[in-house]
Amino acid sequence: MATHGLLFRFQDLIDECETLKVFARDFLDPQSTWVLDNAKSTLENFQASSRREIRWETAPKSLFTNWSVGESQPDSRSGYRVRAHFSFVWDISKIDSAARPKQFLLHGLASTTTTITDEIDGQERTLASWNLDVGDHASPGTHFHFQVQGPDTHRPPFPKSLDVPRLPAPLMSPFLAIDMALGELFQDRWKAWAASENQHSRRWRGIHRERLQRFFRWQASAIENCPGSPWMALKLAKPHRDMLVSK
Repeated sequence: MATHGLLFRFQDLIDECETLKVFARDFLDPQSTWVLDNAKSTLENFQASSRREIRWETAPKSLFTNWSVGESQPDSRSGYRVRAHFSFVWDISKIDSAARPKQFLLHGLASTTTTITDEIDGQERTLASWNLDVGDHASPGTHFHFQVQGPDTHRPPFPKSLDVPRLPAPLMSPFLAIDMALGELFQDRWKAWAASENQHSRRWRGIHRERLQRFFRWQASAIENCPGSPWMALKLAKPHRDMLVSK
């Protein structure tokens, strides 16, 4: 039976904030990494408080990378000088009345936005933008999906008033979505750094490996004995709330 949200461990997301700041420090603009400190503190304070639910979020475009000068193609062959801005909003709530609960429930709005900008005459302009969304039990697309954002409400391509396409996505926290974007903007450098063996990469791997393994096992089980179209089975599949945590 599907549920209205997914369970996450507080400590996993707290660790993500802390680890990403050092893991990606050569790629994130140091003037913006306070956003990760704030996100971590907000989650820690919520875990220790008597509040039952909060909107865990960052301001639009508040966290951003250093400039990528040609690096969005291998061997720095791109003609673009760009950087990425990140923000997210997650509605989360506690599931029990423990003084310091170990888990929280993701429900309601769950979206991470990545915006790619360049600069002309000292002014940044948006070149591309997409959301990574986690659906709910009534979501018409795949439970985890990307949506491309157009320049305004009505104009093509991809006007914001048109909800399709909902492009299927793997399971991602806001911080794993940043990992993905860094790999796009800094093709050679991030690939070499993220694949290296060091204390930060080991910690990052430890946070995400089991979670992704659970996600891919869930996808495989959704099409194991499905009738009709396997793709439609994936589109309709809704995860149990404890898919990502130990029962």
